[in-house]
This record gives sequence, C-alpha cells and structure tokens, in this order.
Amino acid sequence: MNEKTAKLLNKYASAKGYNPKELKRRWLSLNKDERFLERQRILKELQELKSK
Repeated sequence: MNEKTAKLLNKYASAKGYNPKELKRRWLSLNKDERFLERQRILKELQELKSK
C-alpha cells in the first residue's frame, strides 16, 4: 500500500466513522481488480459527502 492509498483510507475512515486499521487490513486482502473498484467507490462516496 502506498502513501496515497493510506491517506485515502484514513480520510474515508474518519468521514464514515470506521476503524482505519480494519479498512487497511481489508484493503490488503483484495486483489488488483477489487482494489481498483473499491478505490473508485471510496472516491465517489467521499465526493458525495463533500458536496453535501
């Protein structure tokens, strides 16, 4: 996991009230394609939260 991903997961965790360690553990269990889809979903949710 690179620094950009770690920052994204921390930002998402704080916005949603999740445990960042659990998110990171789950992230590391995903394969390349699943990570891509998860990143897109997280970015979309953060954008929606920001626009509210």
